Amino acid sequence: MKKPLDDCLLERMRVVGLSSWRALQAQAGISRRALDQVRRGKWGSLRLEQLQKLAAALQWDLGSLLRLNGNDKMGATDSSEVLFSLLQPLLTSYPTVRQIAQRKPDWPAQNVTALFRSLDALLQHWGYESIGSPLESVPFDPQRHQPDQPDIQKGDPVYIRFVGYRRGDHILCPAKVSRSLPGGLS
Repeated sequence: MKKPLDDCLLERMRVVGLSSWRALQAQAGISRRALDQVRRGKWGSLRLEQLQKLAAALQWDLGSLLRLNGNDKMGATDSSEVLFSLLQPLLTSYPTVRQIAQRKPDWPAQNVTALFRSLDALLQHWGYESIGSPLESVPFDPQRHQPDQPDIQKGDPVYIRFVGYRRGDHILCPAKVSRSLPGGLS
């Protein structure tokens, strides 16, 4: 039975020399169920790793694969910025949680950090760079930092509480900074 994304996927499969759905499934190393979900355009329960493997099997970057299930007229920059805005709360909290877990190995979140490795790959793929490192002491820069107090002046020593992100010179979101570290950290 033909599914919504079959024509696009079959065309790409021909280009890369994959002759069947089974060949694509094997090349990508994903389950039949996952491939069926992709073909139907129902990607909500798929992991990023599965989508990355499928994109690699089709010799596409992740953005090209994601555009299949979205607006074909949306450019790579637009689609990655839309995805970034959706993921921003997770992306800005993740480096801080990782840093705390490294400094306090007995902290229960130590095991959580492994769940976020795919985010590092996604950020790298998009060309996004973090602004600072969690808990790093830096001079305040109003162009790159968002202070937690209105009286922080340019050059004042601050700690990065939550990283920001940029792509080249474009600031996507500033790093959140404070004069002090969170309680219990030094």
